[in-house]
Amino acid sequence: MTQRVFVDANVLYSKTLMDWLFLLKRENESMFQLHATEDVFAEVASNMRKKHPRLPGHVVRRRVELMRQSVDEVLITFPGDLSFTGTDEHDYHIHAAATACQADLLLTNNDPNDITTSEDTHYEIICPDDFFVLVTTSAVPKMLHPIISCQIKYWAKKPQRMQLDEALRNAGCPDFADIVLHTLQNMSRMHQI
Repeated sequence: MTQRVFVDANVLYSKTLMDWLFLLKRENESMFQLHATEDVFAEVASNMRKKHPRLPGHVVRRRVELMRQSVDEVLITFPGDLSFTGTDEHDYHIHAAATACQADLLLTNNDPNDITTSEDTHYEIICPDDFFVLVTTSAVPKMLHPIISCQIKYWAKKPQRMQLDEALRNAGCPDFADIVLHTLQNMSRMHQI
């Protein structure tokens, strides 16, 4: 059964996490769907602008276009009057949107208590590292091979690049980084890179 995953802005703000999320989705089309809101896209754009005030406009626009193209549903609205047990009122919109789209999973880097302290939500809160490991271990063998090849080609063109596993560790995904490194080593031994 296809899992419905609501994605928080803090996942999409990280280029590393966003790229891996979208590539994993592409290679596992029927495994999960991605859902977001205009609020999420606006938060990503705002945070990009805050961190890089001189970033050219086309870079922010391109990120928003990519997010919009890669998610399965952009919720038009969500309720403003749901019960909220989270500790961070600014995360109410995440809870409300995940509820409105009937998400199975809420993908976020937030502390789960920020969003809800209740056991009665129909969604499970999951961090990117756990989600990427779950997708990888649930997928067909060698599913990561085309993604890794794609990432290597992309990053080879960049003057200041990191190793794939290092970038994942820096993005808070140590367990998934270990899987990627192990897969890279196997691909190298089999001369598939």
